[in-house]
Amino acid sequence: MDTPHVTGEGSTPSERYPEHASLSRLWSISIIATAAAALLLKLLLAARTYGTNDVYRYEAFMAASRYFGVFIYRAIPEFNHPPSMIHVLRLFGYLANATGLPFAFWLRVPGILADAASVWVLWKIMGPRLQDRSIRWALLLFAAAPPLVLISGFHGNTDTVMIFFLLLSVYLNEKGTHTWLAGAMFGVSMCFKITPVISAPAIFFYLRNPKKQISFFAATGGVLLIAWSPFIFQDPWFILHQVFGYRSSFGHWGLSFFSNYLVYRQPVWGLVNYAYWWAGSYVLLAGITGFSFWMNRTPNRPRLYSQVGIVFCLFLSLTTGFGVQYLAWLVPWVVGLGALPTAVYFVASGSFLFLVYNYWSQGIPWYMADSYNLGDYQGHLDYFQLACWLSVVVISIIAWKQIQAPAMEQHPAHVSRSARVLQFAGMAAALVLLVYSVQWQARRDNTFLPWQARQNSALRVRAAQFSLLSLQLYHMDRYQEAISAARQSATLWPDSPDAYANLAASYAALHNWDEAVQNAQQAFHLKPNSSLLKNNLDRILEEKQKAAGSESPR
Repeated sequence: MDTPHVTGEGSTPSERYPEHASLSRLWSISIIATAAAALLLKLLLAARTYGTNDVYRYEAFMAASRYFGVFIYRAIPEFNHPPSMIHVLRLFGYLANATGLPFAFWLRVPGILADAASVWVLWKIMGPRLQDRSIRWALLLFAAAPPLVLISGFHGNTDTVMIFFLLLSVYLNEKGTHTWLAGAMFGVSMCFKITPVISAPAIFFYLRNPKKQISFFAATGGVLLIAWSPFIFQDPWFILHQVFGYRSSFGHWGLSFFSNYLVYRQPVWGLVNYAYWWAGSYVLLAGITGFSFWMNRTPNRPRLYSQVGIVFCLFLSLTTGFGVQYLAWLVPWVVGLGALPTAVYFVASGSFLFLVYNYWSQGIPWYMADSYNLGDYQGHLDYFQLACWLSVVVISIIAWKQIQAPAMEQHPAHVSRSARVLQFAGMAAALVLLVYSVQWQARRDNTFLPWQARQNSALRVRAAQFSLLSLQLYHMDRYQEAISAARQSATLWPDSPDAYANLAASYAALHNWDEAVQNAQQAFHLKPNSSLLKNNLDRILEEKQKAAGSESPR
């Protein structure tokens, strides 16, 4: 976050947003080289791994959108992304077919590029504060941020793309020259996830001028209408319910973790836990709205960068739902707090993410981290989850104090040398302990699976996704499309009995008996102990004989 910054309506853009302060050549080269090295590392990670189960779910959504169109929201309840993501996923599918590079790689490329671009935007936002050595170090740490390396390079989601466009919107708003463009960038960020909506109240109250408020949110709405078309017009209310009604996993993080644990120890608190699950997010959003109003009513209100940053801090501190990729949301906003808070958050979040992915990947070398198969990290990595959450709480407190006492940041030299040495010594000791703990836990979770076995596991999971899609299409009497999806499954995993069973059933429904028998025999051959596949084969053979008998001349 940042020093509170007066932004009255009568001030000029240059007064509202100071020009960028130049860095020394050494610092500039260091930051650029670090960002370039992180970019290459993420691309290498994306090229050599498959990612998490989010990747194969996105791949399944991409395939399903081709068959279902807007009906995907009703056919697949798990699809709760903005309608614009249908276009994005189809683009990734096209790029995969055109280049031969896998869908999993293309899904991660936008986030990797967004991280590199965020370095430049944050560089501009920091402006003259880069004269502060602590801020320079924080920006350098951001260029190599471990949580972004893991989330953008490995996880496979769109959180960092969303954050980049939100950061760009904040920069344009503070610059004060193109409010409509800032609103458009805010709309683009909500094309990937709707999370930026939590910062909308802060932006609204920050702008103050009704003309700017209208310009900003009209541009946001225009971008969303265009990017969400034509789907938003085909099934608007159901889509809005799916997108805005989504609830992420409860009990995996922070207060919800403690709430669940309390119920486990004292079941009498079950009703309170249910109320927290049901109403907690609404109360949190209402609180954020009130807090945003208050920040912009103070005599020396914070800069928008600070306001959005502390909103995300509070959200991650108090949220009822959680996914590990959410840790990317806070990464650019901690830079304004200085090097030490930035390092604390990066170490805590990076360590937790590393252990989660290592557990889901069954140890190094990573290929696919499948939480559906391995199960939740809860109970296994609770201490590291709590350490990460506590780091977010600490960051929130620091951000709050900075807003309350801006002079502390304006004059960092007032902190004694002995106090700074003590802070860094404490962090170094905590870092050594954490690294040792991470190393010990990582060794426990390593199963030393062969590389080929890891790749085969991913192929099986991906093939199963297309088999499920094929079965769903079959039950909708869309047999040709069911055949197409089943063939994709068999292409990914030729030894999949489910794929051939679906092919057999679909061909039988079309009375193509030769293909039906051939695929039913292949399915039974791959799984000879299955009585279900044997019965299916017998039934298809019987129906083929009946069809042949009815067609023979009399």
